[in-house]
Amino acid sequence: MFWKKKDKAASMNLTCQVDGCSFICGDYLNLQKHTYRKHPGLKLQCKIDGCNFTCDDYMTLGKHTSWKHPQEVV
Repeated sequence: MFWKKKDKAASMNLTCQVDGCSFICGDYLNLQKHTYRKHPGLKLQCKIDGCNFTCDDYMTLGKHTSWKHPQEVV
C-alpha cells in the first residue's frame, strides 16, 4: 500500500530555527533529520512571550504550541 501526503501536510513550510540557517522543508520528519545532522544538541524554545518551554524536536514543539497556545497558532 502506498501512502499519499494529505494536502495540508504537503503545503506546510517549516524552517530551521537556527540563526543563519536557511533550510526549509514540508514536513517535521525532514526538518528533524536536518536538525540532528547539522545542529546536534540544539534545544528548541517556544517563541510565545512568557513561555519557557524547551524540547529536542520540532514535532513536540508543534504539539506544545497547538495545545498550550491555541490562540497564537495560525
